[in-house]
Amino acid sequence: MAEIWIVEDDPAIGTLIEMTVKKAGHVTRRVPDAERLETVLRYADKKPDLLLLDLMLRRKNGYTVLEEWKADPATRLIPVMIISARSAEQDKVKGLELGAEDYITKPFGVKELQARIKAVLRRVNPPPMRISAGGLEIDESARETFVDGERIDLTAREFDLLLYLVKRKGRAVSRAVLLKEVWGYLSEDDTSRTVDSHIKTIRTKLGDLSGSPRFIQTVRGTGYRFIAGEEE
Repeated sequence: MAEIWIVEDDPAIGTLIEMTVKKAGHVTRRVPDAERLETVLRYADKKPDLLLLDLMLRRKNGYTVLEEWKADPATRLIPVMIISARSAEQDKVKGLELGAEDYITKPFGVKELQARIKAVLRRVNPPPMRISAGGLEIDESARETFVDGERIDLTAREFDLLLYLVKRKGRAVSRAVLLKEVWGYLSEDDTSRTVDSHIKTIRTKLGDLSGSPRFIQTVRGTGYRFIAGEEE
């Protein structure tokens, strides 16, 4: 089950989309325009798993909404499916080039919409993995970390940072890349030494020694590399 938000200013079509999504077993939230979407996003406890977006909205059109959605680090990884009466090839191309994962035209078939939603969610949310490397084990679905069978408590950011490095085992990752990909920062400057501070805490929790690392190696002048299990 996913939480799917719908941006549609036509009440009749909005109701139809909402009913179609609910019949597929998902939770929905419908808003009529970009302004309301921004308000809901600001105060929502949870971000959506998928956004269904009409193009012909009042005041701010769907293309602008999509462009801003994909430019914002807080939402850029959330998939967007355009549902529009605009069926010209150039409209579809523009929507896909701006970052939409799919584009479906009105009128649409109920089963087709449900199938396309299922396909997008499957594509952007692959089955969770359990990763093992040199005594470290990470359960992505449960967001749990173990060292030699012992559970290690990490904060959400520490977990995301460690997971990012583990998935790039053996490769040096710069601080700038970590700031962008894990924190969502646009700037590459790390004057507060955010990355270094988090790595230090992770090492302490994992029982890793910076001078003789078992898991995370410092790459001088660059960043960090996850080294455990490189021979696997």
